[in-house]
Amino acid sequence: MQHRPGVLALIMIVALFSSSVNAPGAPAPAASDTDWNKTVAAAKKEGKLVIMGPPGADVRDAYTLGFQKKYPEIQVDFSGMRGPAQTLKLLAELKANQYLTDITVQGTPNVLLDLVPVAAVVPLQPYLTTPETRDTSKWKDGKLHFSDTAGKYNLYYASRVQIAFIYNTELTPAAVMNTKIKAWKDLLNPEWKGKIAMLDPRQAGAAMDLMTYWYINENQGLGKEFIRKLFATQDVVISKDGQQILDFVARGRYLIAIGPSGTLAFQLMAKGLPLALFGSGALQGSGFVTPSDGTLAVVRNAPHQNAIKVYLDYLLSQEGQTAWTKASGLPSLRTDVAKDHIPEVLIPKEGVKYQETGLEKYVLMRKDVVDFLNTVIKR
Repeated sequence: MQHRPGVLALIMIVALFSSSVNAPGAPAPAASDTDWNKTVAAAKKEGKLVIMGPPGADVRDAYTLGFQKKYPEIQVDFSGMRGPAQTLKLLAELKANQYLTDITVQGTPNVLLDLVPVAAVVPLQPYLTTPETRDTSKWKDGKLHFSDTAGKYNLYYASRVQIAFIYNTELTPAAVMNTKIKAWKDLLNPEWKGKIAMLDPRQAGAAMDLMTYWYINENQGLGKEFIRKLFATQDVVISKDGQQILDFVARGRYLIAIGPSGTLAFQLMAKGLPLALFGSGALQGSGFVTPSDGTLAVVRNAPHQNAIKVYLDYLLSQEGQTAWTKASGLPSLRTDVAKDHIPEVLIPKEGVKYQETGLEKYVLMRKDVVDFLNTVIKR
C-alpha cells in the first residue's frame, strides 16, 4: 500500500509526537478533571486515612489540620511516634494480617532496612497520578526524590544540613562556641570531657547519620580512629531517649547533645529554652544533608487507597509543604516554599556539594557501622 506524500508526512509527525510523549523521562499526560473528581469522591466515601508519623503536637497539626480543612469528609487518624516504634507496630500489624495503616512518615533507615526488604511498603508511583504530584516543575531538579536506588518506595521532600550537635547557649554563647569548635576534631578537646550526651548511635537517628559520615570520611581525619578516640576519652553519656538528652542540655547538666531530633529541638527553642543548633556545614570539611523525618512510604494493603492519593496531592502541594515546613523547621525540596523561618544553619547552600547520608548506598553501610560501634561503646 502506498501513501501520498502529504499523508506520509502526517503519519511521521504523529509517530514522532507519540514517541516523544512516551519516551523515558517525558512528562506523562495530565490526568483528566473527571479522573481526579472520581478519586476525590472515592476518597470521601472511604472517609478516613491512617498515618504514623513523628511525635510532636505541632508536627501532628501540620500533617492533619490543613488537609482536614480542605477535605472535612476524610478523617485523618495520626499517631505520633519515633521511627523504630512505627516499624515494630507496622510489622506486627502485617504479620497478623491486620491492614490498618496507610502511610508511614519516618526517617529513611527503618524504611530501607526493615520495611522494604519484607515488602511491608509498596511502590509509590500508582499514588502519584494527581494534579499536584504529577507536576514536578516546582521541585528541586524538576523531579520528586527517592532515597531508595530503585526510586519507588521512600519519597523524601526535605533536605537539611545535618546538625552536628545542639548546645546550651547559657553555658556557652553562640559566639564562643563558634570559636571553640571549627572542625570535627575539636570535639576531642579535653574541655568537652564529661559534657557530651548522645542519642545511642546504634539506633536510627541523627547520631547514626553522624557516625556513618564519620566512618566513611577517613580522608578528612575522621574514620574509625576518630570515633574510637571520642568514646575512649570524652566520657560520652549514651541514652536511647532523645527527649531526655535535650532536657539534660536545656537544664545545663550537659553542654552538648548529639543526635536528638532536630524537629523536637526546634520546637523547644520556639518555647524559649536555651538551646541552639550547630550545623555540620560550619565545620572544616563541610557537612552532609539528610531528609530527617521528611520522608514517607505507603504500607502494603493500605485500607484507604483513594484517600492516600488525595492526601499526597495535598501534602506535596505548596500549601501542604508550607504548613509542614513551618511545623518541622526543615526546608522543603519544593522551590516555591519559603525558608525564611528556618535557621540558616539547616539550609543547604547553593553550589555546595553535600554528602546525602539518607540515600540507600549509605544507609546500607550502617550494619558495618553498628558492628564497629559495638566494639567501642562498652554499654
